[in-house]
Amino acid sequence: MYISNINSSSVKLQSIETESIPTTGETITVFSENNLTFLYIVKGAADFKVNDREGQVKKRDMILLNPQTTLELTTIRKVEWIKITLNGILFTSSLDIDSKSQMFVTEDTSQSIKRYLDLAILEHTHRFRGTELILKKLLECIMVHVLKNSELSIKDASVQVKNDEIERIQQYIRKNYSQKISLDDLSDHVGINKYYLIRLFKQKTGLSPIDYLIHVRLAEAEKLLATSNITISKISDMVGFHSPSHFSKTFKESNHCTPSAFRKKHSTD
Repeated sequence: MYISNINSSSVKLQSIETESIPTTGETITVFSENNLTFLYIVKGAADFKVNDREGQVKKRDMILLNPQTTLELTTIRKVEWIKITLNGILFTSSLDIDSKSQMFVTEDTSQSIKRYLDLAILEHTHRFRGTELILKKLLECIMVHVLKNSELSIKDASVQVKNDEIERIQQYIRKNYSQKISLDDLSDHVGINKYYLIRLFKQKTGLSPIDYLIHVRLAEAEKLLATSNITISKISDMVGFHSPSHFSKTFKESNHCTPSAFRKKHSTD
């Protein structure tokens, strides 16, 4: 997972409220319009549909809808949720960074997010001179816990980024991931100052260029571990980790298991 830097000044809370759907079997539509919309399921369960994707959510699940996304929910048991709308950020997948998915579901296993939401509702209801600052800090805490408990990343939606240069960098990384690649190499490839490049790349993908490179390398390593008998040391070198120990450490941080354990679980041989 990648916990991005969260710039609280770019996030603006639009609303926070508690809503309920008391009728079982009722179907409702939620459209996120120009906002990022959170739905935290406090009670009940429901089937959902977004485009061609279908699934189910239950108590303590959180639905994350990027702007301009339509969600259909059909209640299995009467539902109560906390709904937050805000703008300034978008969610992306750190497992499939090029994914076009506009909806994500994550679970509040420790109920930490629910506690912050309860505090946010209290602050929003009983406003005073310091309320705006407190709400911003509570939102930061919620975002960090969402990122900590799921394979998600955040990107800044407040700046429109030209896609051409970033796509060229992504293509370059996917083609040359097995080689040593530095920020200077990437900067030279597109003719952009490397510090400005980091900013643009993160605005577009939610990751720094180096995090994206690691993501690509690990994805290729996973494929080789699952589909071949190549030694782990050799795989490490093939995907650009020229130190097996560094490869194993990075792999475990991302996948929560060692390369050998991953191979044992996912091998198709």
